Amino acid sequence: MSFFKEWSNYKLSDLMTIIGGGTPKTNNEEYWNGNIPWLSVKDFNSDARKVYYTEKHISELGLAKSSTKMLDEGDLIISARGTVGALAQLGVPMTFNQSCYGLKANNKTLNDFLYYLIKYKVEYIQRNTHGSIFDTITRETFKVLDVQIPNSIEEQKTIAN
Repeated sequence: MSFFKEWSNYKLSDLMTIIGGGTPKTNNEEYWNGNIPWLSVKDFNSDARKVYYTEKHISELGLAKSSTKMLDEGDLIISARGTVGALAQLGVPMTFNQSCYGLKANNKTLNDFLYYLIKYKVEYIQRNTHGSIFDTITRETFKVLDVQIPNSIEEQKTIAN
């Protein structure tokens, strides 16, 4: 298979929205044991591409009263602290904790293509962490990483599949 369309250079951060997570107060029982999946690194720290289940769930109130955010099916999640660079794609909508970043592809790319692009660059990401106690990915990590992508969404789709 060959690809003939034009490719363009970008900073990785120019291809997506980076979303921080959060944790509802653990001492408030009304925030927990609801029906909204709440993702932590241990839920996706494997080589599986998709994640469908989480150990913990939060309530609508927990979502409303905390800094956690809801990601859509197909969005990406990357661990930002400790086990840096674990990457997965959501099989269902989920919320997530502050040890991760949610990544939503913008109109220049597709989540499926973005998954493989980041997977390919994960060693670079891991080498460019910050922190004295725990390795940490910051938003700056994504701003300095140069990547190339096909201009054609159809070509991205073909590559990702």
